[in-house]
Amino acid sequence: MSYKIPKLNRKELRRFGLLTGTIISGLFGLVMPLISGDKLPLTPWIITGVMYGLATFIPQSLDPIYNNWMKVTQVLAWINTRIILGLIFFLIITPMAFIMQLFNRDTMKKISYSLETYRISSFIKEKNSMEKPY
Repeated sequence: MSYKIPKLNRKELRRFGLLTGTIISGLFGLVMPLISGDKLPLTPWIITGVMYGLATFIPQSLDPIYNNWMKVTQVLAWINTRIILGLIFFLIITPMAFIMQLFNRDTMKKISYSLETYRISSFIKEKNSMEKPY
């Protein structure tokens, strides 16, 4: 979990500020209140205005916000990876193993230790085989 957070220039910080402000207003100012049936809150719109102002006039001031956000995303990514891989293992791989044991299927029986290689050599095609490929 020691991913190095890249340093952003003014243009990238401006883009980060505008995108973050848009997501905050869209998600917390519109979508969630409409889903829950509440009235539209003022706080997300104030935060969006501040983010837009900082992104437009002083993008370098968004650097600490960006760095802290990236630290949060690293933690969330670490947690999500464990959850997703755990679910895949226990919901897909483990039942497949039980089913294969139930039917006495062993995929390792096909291995022949006397063979030097499992490679199948390809054969050289004649030139006229490519005249009418379809």
